[in-house]
Amino acid sequence: MSELNWKAIIEAAVKVEEQSIALYTMALENAKYPSSKVFLKQLVEAIMNDKTKLSELGSHGGAVQDLKIVDMLEDTPLSEGADYEAILVYAAKREKSTYDYYKTLALGLRGTKMGELFSKLAQEEMSHKNKLEKEYDDCVLTEN
Repeated sequence: MSELNWKAIIEAAVKVEEQSIALYTMALENAKYPSSKVFLKQLVEAIMNDKTKLSELGSHGGAVQDLKIVDMLEDTPLSEGADYEAILVYAAKREKSTYDYYKTLALGLRGTKMGELFSKLAQEEMSHKNKLEKEYDDCVLTEN
């Protein structure tokens, strides 16, 4: 794979992470519960450009379980006035699509250092989805 293709792939991954930071920052402002605010702040910090975090990528002790709580819910665009529930669903679905993207790259680059990196990034995204779905279960499904 050419240097230009690698650069485009990495730039796309960085853009996805920047969008996630913006999304979780917005969700932080709309969160009802103090525990939710702490949770979202941790998510933002987990994906910030912290070089010490790179060594922790994919270090969750194996595959992270996909709870599939939001998978069957309707895909809806995120509006400016979205409530916390809508933000959690949107964010979890976004983490799943990012997971799929990184997993595809990892499979295509199997046996290479970049393949290992994308595999770790995929696990990290699944970890984020898992956390979002647990938050959804605790804050939305428990209330209903």
